[in-house]
Amino acid sequence: MPQRACERQPPHQAAQPLAMGNSYLLAYNAALAAGWGYVLFLTYKTVLQEHGWTEEVFKAVEVPLKLSQTAALLEVVHAATGLVKSPVGITAMQVASRIWCLWGVVVPCASAVLPRGLLSPGQQAALGLPGWANINFISLMTAWGCSEVIRYGFFALKEALGRPPYFATWLRYTGFIVLYPLGVSSELTMAWLALPSIAQRGLFSTSLPNAWNFGFSYYVACILVMLTYIPGLPQLYGYMLTQRRKVLGGGGSAKAAKAKAA
Repeated sequence: MPQRACERQPPHQAAQPLAMGNSYLLAYNAALAAGWGYVLFLTYKTVLQEHGWTEEVFKAVEVPLKLSQTAALLEVVHAATGLVKSPVGITAMQVASRIWCLWGVVVPCASAVLPRGLLSPGQQAALGLPGWANINFISLMTAWGCSEVIRYGFFALKEALGRPPYFATWLRYTGFIVLYPLGVSSELTMAWLALPSIAQRGLFSTSLPNAWNFGFSYYVACILVMLTYIPGLPQLYGYMLTQRRKVLGGGGSAKAAKAKAA
């Protein structure tokens, strides 16, 4: 006799999709933790061992960076389908900002943004800062790489163990305090450095008159996107601080973190 729709599925039938979802999320998070770890490794191998700088770093990390960052689009799908319990809007906003920074700024304007940083060499010398103390592509890779290794590593451990170790939970809900501002300032610096090149080349832009009677200025669009960071960062930062209080509440004890991480 066919089973009625209102009847509860047998436990083994109900558990099978859940187990498949957990296995998929474990593989996804572990792969991206490894991918971002490789990006970090290549970044500092190029800087410390090969004495390369921003342009050499980009050449070294280009392929794993593009793969790892683009794969983050699946996170929006995960949130939208309920595979993970994450706010779709905040997830989409965070992923979109990084996709735009990579594919809309760094890749098409590499020659404009990679050789430079927020501070010029003269400004660094005047301030007595070493060469590495700048906001540039290397700081972007540091912020993105560290935050994603921590985040994806945390979720991979959670899928594998059910309850991640305390150190992973603490890093997940503490590292962002420094890494988010570093990442945002690096993203905005990349966009700021790219603006003159975007305007000069008319990148991704359409001017009137044309057959479609439609005009679009990517230069203006980039400025508008940069302005969205003003309300966007406090929202993301506030959300993570709220999550931190929930998970590491009561003084951030290991006991509280372990209980909340389950």
